[in-house]
Amino acid sequence: MKWIHTSDLHIGKQLNEFSLLEDQRFFLYQLAQLAKEEQVDALLLSGDLYDRSVPPAEAVKVLDEFLSYTVMELKIPVLAIAGNHDSPQRLDFCSRLLRSSGLYITGRYQKQWEKVTLKDALGPVQFYLCPYLEPALVRADFPGKDLRSFDDAFAAVFEKNLPSIDFSKRNVLLAHGFFSYLKNPDSVARSESEVSLGGSDLIDAKRLENFDYVALGHIHRPQSTGKEHLCYSGSPLKYSQSEIPYSKSVVIAELREKGTLSLQRRTLPPLRDMRVIQGYFDQILQKAPNQNEREDLVFFSLLDHTLIPNAMNRLRAVYPNALGLTMQRKDKDNSDILPAQKASKPVEDLFGEFYQMVTGEQLQKEQDIIVKEACEKLHIGGNSDETTPSGV
Repeated sequence: MKWIHTSDLHIGKQLNEFSLLEDQRFFLYQLAQLAKEEQVDALLLSGDLYDRSVPPAEAVKVLDEFLSYTVMELKIPVLAIAGNHDSPQRLDFCSRLLRSSGLYITGRYQKQWEKVTLKDALGPVQFYLCPYLEPALVRADFPGKDLRSFDDAFAAVFEKNLPSIDFSKRNVLLAHGFFSYLKNPDSVARSESEVSLGGSDLIDAKRLENFDYVALGHIHRPQSTGKEHLCYSGSPLKYSQSEIPYSKSVVIAELREKGTLSLQRRTLPPLRDMRVIQGYFDQILQKAPNQNEREDLVFFSLLDHTLIPNAMNRLRAVYPNALGLTMQRKDKDNSDILPAQKASKPVEDLFGEFYQMVTGEQLQKEQDIIVKEACEKLHIGGNSDETTPSGV
């Protein structure tokens, strides 16, 4: 049995009001072609199909076109679950009807996992679909148990399903959440795209070890969690600056006899890469990018000490897909200067300290003269008690 595993499509996502639909459509086209080329038996989508619970119409259209082509034209079954960004009820719409076409979508949490059986030359493979679950929803199904954390909730559901799983056969689980070993939660690397509150969403991955493969979603960085077959595919595209250093990929898995699993990660080149350009404003504009670099999704980190008028519009004239701009600061710890001490200092000295804190450099002689002249015009500065402009 051979399949492709991906997750966290986030169709309809925007970065700083910039739509990524074109990039996502390009990825889905490549994914369908890869599935055709590899002659896979199934495609696994482990949650966060959409970026919002109420996705825009164009996002729904993009995913509909992809799923229709994959299932109806390529005749490849698609197994999908809801993630925390999805609306479970919306994904469940017509799900029973779609099963007859080879599209298996489980949106809402169920205490008894939905099971999909696919067959190859070696016999059946059981796929279990476990969408993102909230402890509050699970708690209602287990009134006698004190379920507070995500781990408590998953443990209850797992124990409910355990008797019906024959681990002597071949079994695959699709799940969405933060799975790691409780003794070493840092073994899974997260990005700023996933939000965690004090580890409250952590689920013990040890329970999953007896599955032949676990197709995980929710973490955007491609990785395994403790065991090679407990696998996060990662998101197909870079969705934040923290993801820029990491290459994105999908997982191609092939399960032969029980216990014989081979995995490879395949990188699908993006329509536009995401990167950060750091430097001085004038130098960035003077360096002419090639066509690919020009179309990239770019964040700028400027080293200039002064504000640049109309900076983003001027940068977008060269890099039309510029997403954001920050000014680099060299922070200095001034905690040893007490508020009372600061209040007793001349304003021009305070301004000099502020300038040094922001830029990491001292005021030049010419700059110092300009500051003092400005203070004199405003009747502030010196060691006098007059610290505000007259008339205020």
